[in-house]
Amino acid sequence: MADRGSQVGQLLGNYRLVKLLGQGGFAEVYLGEHIHLNTQAAVKLLYTRLASEDVEKFRNEARMIARLLHPHIVRILDFGVERGAPYLVMDHAPNGTLRHRHPKGTRVPLPTVAIYVKQVAEALQYAHSQRLIHRDVKPENMLLGRNNEVLLSDFGIALTAQSTSFMSPQDVAGTIVYMAPEQIQAHPRPASDQYSLGIVVYEWLSGNRPFQGTYSEVAIKHTTVSPPPLRGLVPDLPPAVEEVVMIALRKDPHQRFPDVRAFASALEQASLQGQSYASRSFYSTAPFAPPAPTLTQTPSTLPGMQPYQQAPNTAGVGYVNDAYGVQPQQHSAYSTLPPYTTANTPPPYAPALQAPDVSTSVRPQTQTPRRFPRRVFMIGGAIGLVAVGGIAADLILNHVTQSPLTPLKQAFSNTPNTGNTRNITQVTPELTHQLPAQVWIVRWSPDGKYIASSSFDGAMQVWTADTGETRLSVRSTVQPAISDDYPWSIAWSPRKDQKVAVSFVDGTVQVLDASDGQRLSSLNTPAAVVAKLTWSPDERYLAVGGSDNKVRVYAYPGWNIVATYQDHTDAIKALAWAPNGQTIASGSADTTVRLWEPLSGHTKLIYQGHSNTIGSLSWSSDSTRIVSTSPFDQTAKVWQVSTGTTLYTYNAPGGAPIGEASWSHNDRTIAVYGGDANIYLLDTQTGKVQGSYFTGVVFSLSWSPDDTRIVTGSYNKVAQIWRIR
Repeated sequence: MADRGSQVGQLLGNYRLVKLLGQGGFAEVYLGEHIHLNTQAAVKLLYTRLASEDVEKFRNEARMIARLLHPHIVRILDFGVERGAPYLVMDHAPNGTLRHRHPKGTRVPLPTVAIYVKQVAEALQYAHSQRLIHRDVKPENMLLGRNNEVLLSDFGIALTAQSTSFMSPQDVAGTIVYMAPEQIQAHPRPASDQYSLGIVVYEWLSGNRPFQGTYSEVAIKHTTVSPPPLRGLVPDLPPAVEEVVMIALRKDPHQRFPDVRAFASALEQASLQGQSYASRSFYSTAPFAPPAPTLTQTPSTLPGMQPYQQAPNTAGVGYVNDAYGVQPQQHSAYSTLPPYTTANTPPPYAPALQAPDVSTSVRPQTQTPRRFPRRVFMIGGAIGLVAVGGIAADLILNHVTQSPLTPLKQAFSNTPNTGNTRNITQVTPELTHQLPAQVWIVRWSPDGKYIASSSFDGAMQVWTADTGETRLSVRSTVQPAISDDYPWSIAWSPRKDQKVAVSFVDGTVQVLDASDGQRLSSLNTPAAVVAKLTWSPDERYLAVGGSDNKVRVYAYPGWNIVATYQDHTDAIKALAWAPNGQTIASGSADTTVRLWEPLSGHTKLIYQGHSNTIGSLSWSSDSTRIVSTSPFDQTAKVWQVSTGTTLYTYNAPGGAPIGEASWSHNDRTIAVYGGDANIYLLDTQTGKVQGSYFTGVVFSLSWSPDDTRIVTGSYNKVAQIWRIR
């Protein structure tokens, strides 16, 4: 079966191969028909024979990839090994690939690029959360579904070195042009996929790849040469867009965006600043049909969009030509790469718990944290392609609404005030606390003494609100430490006893005493990623929401699960316990907010006022109202808890993705980050803007207990305290 020759008429599992659709350097793709159901699928037959000891490895990897269920990932329907030859059965994508839609040399309109990237990034972000790295991101592997949605294909199957007799440097020449420097050097990580997507964006915008030449020449350029400036090729390109792409293409993966979703968000935001560019006349001749809207995108917010039209599917082109990364009747540059690798070499980390000038004694942990398994499979070739298994942090949508770009910050300072905005007040922060990296979360302690913050360097800090003195710094206790074990949620105990809980991307939770730096307890959760934490008002329970779509309520400090809420259909993105203790609100990527009883898990109400992922939730102090945000439907909505009735909607100014919203303790004001480098203060009764403060690009905000100040965490590595006048 592995011989290079037509297999039309052969039976693989329950599928009969009826037509050769295309072939490449490592696989043939056939149109298959189910012998019982008469349904059609794409069947990829790999050019290799597996030794008996490698068959089970292939099956394990295939099972893992088959569990990737996402609206922008090609679904694996079946797999098997026929006389030593592995094959995959996949959904049939009839509309070709983005390579076919936009041939080499074609410039793609900026708004269209932003929409494509958003879809691909969501697929990659999901895969990274499952600890898989794609490693072969290119237009040939971006298919168009029946509704012209983008579907990412070819996550690959991990094969042993002896199963790669057909591989050579020439075979992967089509892939090397998109390959990250660390991947070329045998240390890929999730950021490598971001780099590859950045190369694709560079090519779409300019019509050219940044590096040309032989296999060896391109590999050397990736590792040593900066890409030619995009605006040298496209002078009308907005500077902010160029800067976004160049950040994604930095040689050092630690200097790129924190994850691929952040890259997509930054590109989308930068594209909003270049409306005139999107309609430049030289684009009018480019073959272009924007994709149809999907549940995860809001194309109407992007400027320059043209009405969607179905691209004609001329006979002999489209899917038949190059879908699933192969070319018709020729040996193209195509690669099937494994999703797991040896671990990369992260920068040295500080001890798990640091507390300058205070005690760092550690109390016994209730559980032993674990590192997620990282398996090693190699696929041969001149450069010994080895990839690292790791989880790219699932960038919290309610914290990341802007990219780390100086030009954007400057542009926002001149953003006109329209709609329900007022004049911007220029204020000077009362205190600025410098941190090692971008600050994703800030939370003010209930007693007003401390502020807890988390940043991209992997640590949570607790520091004094009056002087900015660092009291403790804590990292994940899982060993060996890796660069993506970020602190992803922080929750202070409501009882003003200086107890703070922090969760990490690796699924662990720590509870610490902020006054003396002691670790009081720790938890190893079943969730791959702990997205959100919230305490019960009496501190008897801690609710933990994860990437597995579930919220678990734990008794504290025993860590016994007393309830599991699993009615959401996508990852938990926001979580808040009502002040009266009777209800938990959970927001999800499934676009809903659900109110439910903490100990029984009984659903009391489903709020469906948003059209996209929920970013943040905040209760009024009397537990009667909630303000919820959705970054990409660009609204904050205040609604009645008893009925689910929307009381009023705040729209982000200028169509920017909205940020976090927080209810003041006195119930008079809601602070919301508008996505335009300004914080807006809304009257809780009317929704009218009472004040607007230019604070720079903010990822997170939190009220002081007396409601006189707000602390913000931002992209420029500082947390700042602002006096609210």
